[in-house]
Amino acid sequence: MIRNRKGQALIEFVIILPVLILLIFSFIDLGRIILENNKLENLTTNVINRYEKTKDYKDVSSYIKELGYENVELSIKKTNGTLTIKLERELDMITPGMDSILGDPYFVKVERVVNYEE
Repeated sequence: MIRNRKGQALIEFVIILPVLILLIFSFIDLGRIILENNKLENLTTNVINRYEKTKDYKDVSSYIKELGYENVELSIKKTNGTLTIKLERELDMITPGMDSILGDPYFVKVERVVNYEE
């Protein structure tokens, strides 16, 4: 007796499809987090160079916006011969349910401490 197995394959596909979609969107979100982290790391170098030239917080903040980085929070702290630069940016998750795991919005944070003498 020959049976038609097309219906069985369709049911298996329908069961697996949400899991595949969730995995794909999770990988996209993870890639966005890594990309944003790398962008902020590169921006930190530019911020340090700009701050060493101007020593002005407002100038550095406007410089970040000139470079096309919107919604980046900047923190500069000088203590005991070191300069601490913190950059933080908000990133919305696109994966359903990922916001309950990582938080929505997710904050990508970068901090760098360098020797600094005035």
